[in-house]
Amino acid sequence: MRIIQYYQIKYEHNSWERSLEFFSQENALLKYQLSEIVDNNEQDHFLSIAEYFQNELLLKDETLNRLIKSVSEFDVELNKVPPTKKIPENLICQQAKLRNDILQFEKKFLNLSNEFNKKMLQHT
Repeated sequence: MRIIQYYQIKYEHNSWERSLEFFSQENALLKYQLSEIVDNNEQDHFLSIAEYFQNELLLKDETLNRLIKSVSEFDVELNKVPPTKKIPENLICQQAKLRNDILQFEKKFLNLSNEFNKKMLQHT
């Protein structure tokens, strides 16, 4: 049973890495789109909207970097535990916190992405 738990945690960890990499690429794409739209839009009021999204996307970068670091640190700690040993309670708690933090980030990012797309359609 312990081996199954260990490998399930490793599977979830790998899933987090893929997900965070996807959101990192998606964030870079949104910043690129914003840059393209700003270059082709001469409306004065649009600049405040663009600045808002630029700031939000930079904040998402910071959050992503923090999450990636946390996931990496979690993996280092997990790798110290042999698969046949009981997973320490602090790692179980850390896993639950990471799961929640990543889920919250994904929800907020998807909301921002949706808002971005709606606003950019209005100003192109």
